[in-house]
Formats: sequence, C-alpha cells, structure tokens
Amino acid sequence: MARPLRLQYPGAWYHVMNRGWRRQEIFRNKRDYTTFLDLLGQCAQLFELEVHAYSLMSNHYHLLVRTPRGNLSRAMRHLNGVYTQKFNRCYRLDGALFRGRYKAILVYDDSYVMELVRYIHSNPWRAGLEKKRGTHSWTSHRGYMKKGESPTWLNRRFVLSYFGQYEQAAQARLDAFIKEELPKELLERLSWGNWPAMLGPESFKEWVKEKFLGDRLDVKGVPELRKVLREEKISKLKSIALKKWDQREEDFHKVRRGRDNACKRAMIYASRRYLKATSREVGEEFGGIGHAAVSMQYRRAVEEIKEKCGCYPYVKELETALKLQLKS
Repeated sequence: MARPLRLQYPGAWYHVMNRGWRRQEIFRNKRDYTTFLDLLGQCAQLFELEVHAYSLMSNHYHLLVRTPRGNLSRAMRHLNGVYTQKFNRCYRLDGALFRGRYKAILVYDDSYVMELVRYIHSNPWRAGLEKKRGTHSWTSHRGYMKKGESPTWLNRRFVLSYFGQYEQAAQARLDAFIKEELPKELLERLSWGNWPAMLGPESFKEWVKEKFLGDRLDVKGVPELRKVLREEKISKLKSIALKKWDQREEDFHKVRRGRDNACKRAMIYASRRYLKATSREVGEEFGGIGHAAVSMQYRRAVEEIKEKCGCYPYVKELETALKLQLKS
C-alpha cells in the first residue's frame, strides 16, 4: 500500500521532529550526535535542504528546514534511514530506532519561523539540560553565536538578517530573543502531543487548501490537509462551546478521572458523528485519550441522546450551530 502524500512544494518551510521508539535514546554519546549532524549536512548537499535551526536531545530531535526543491520526504527518508542503519550497526541492534515517520509542521515564513527558532533553541533549557539558555552543545544556537562553531551547511543568513544588518548586532538581538519567554499559545499547540498541520495566518491555510485540494486531489491522500480541514472545523466547534457553555480551552485537553464533563462528551460525539473525525483524531484533540476512551464516550453519548439526558441538550445546541457554521 502506497504511503500517503505530504504537503510539499518548492520553498516550503517545516518544523520537523522525530522521537525514539518508546522514547528510547537515539543519541548515546558524542559520536552519535556528530554522526547525525554529518548526515544532516549530507542532506543539505544531496537534496539542497536548507537547515536553519536544530536541537538534538537524547531521545528526540527538532529541525527547522526549508526545501527549495520541495523534497522533504526524500531528505528525511535518507536522514532517518541511514542514521538508523549506522546506529544499529554500532550497537549490534536491529529493527526500528524511531517511533515512526517524522512529524512535520508546514510553516508560514518570517515571524512564525522566528518563533520556531526560539522554540527549538530553547528546547534543552525547558528540559533542564542547561543552566543558561543557548549553552547546550547540540543546538544550532552555538553556531549562530560563534561562526567558528557553525557547521558549514547551517544557513545562518536568513535568521540573522531578521535581527539586523550587521552580524555582531544581529547575534546580540537573537541571543536576547532566545532568552525571552515563548508565547503561551505556541507552547500549548506544541505540547499537547497533537501538532498542528501548519502554523500561519488563515490566508496561508486557505492558500494551501486551494493549492493542494482543488478539484484534482482527494483529501484522504494527504494526511496534513485532512488534518487542516478537521482542525478548522473542530476549532469552530470549540468556539461554540467557549461562547455558549462557559468552557475554557484547557477544559478540552485535561483528563480528570471521576469528573464527568457532558459538554466535552457532546463535543466528542459531534466530532465523530458530524465531522467524520477518526477516534485517533478525536483523542488527540481532547486530551490525548485513547481509542477505547473515545469509543466509550461516544457510546455513552448515543445512550444519553436516546434517553434525552446527560449530554443531549448540548448535542442539540451543537447540531443547530453546526448547520450554520460548518456548511463551507
């Protein structure tokens, strides 16, 4: 069975991440880190991949890349595949090293890119691996601050130009920027285990949908595009709850044992019944709950609707609102 397509086009920006299988270590020592970076440099040369930021942790990595040739899948297949071979050969192992295909967020340029540079360079600090931001040995921030420590393939020009015309002043501004707190909204989007398909303004999302869907391509073949459409509609669903039922965004993501939430159950039911989201997609949107929990909530909602109790009045309100808001 062919793999689903990804959203790819020349000049696209991506935030890429992958993690070790069952969160196991993918970098055990300095040799592993340098092997991975050497391969990343190969990808920059072989596939004309522009690497603008990276952060390597013991069990996962983050990259910020741009693809002039629109070939992210080929580059990442080479990077992950060859590194897995080298790692397994070194430690006499076999099988998968990573938990699966990499995750990639399609990113609108400029300010969104800069926020991701800060997010990636701050990753070791948030994990408690450094006392001072920007001092971790395996992030590109050191290469930005000291040109002599920068790999030749690290593309520093675009990011530094955002902070000033002269390198020394730009480095100082970038360093200060990295040490500022990250926007709460960005942290929430990237910490729920359910990365968005893209980061950017609504106009960018509309452009992507028009470019990749149109009349030519089935949305089922492009998982990122399916995710965009589903996110857009579920966000409208959530906005209804925020206005009508005095719910907070975090209420949809917290899993509280022993506490019933009929509003949330109505949302889960509507997402499955009317938006045709899969159990996995619903689980990711509502607290990272599993397939069994989603199915249980859905079945309970069905029973309550029959009995006209529990989540029933909330479902009826959603039905009315959805007819008005989700026709497009």
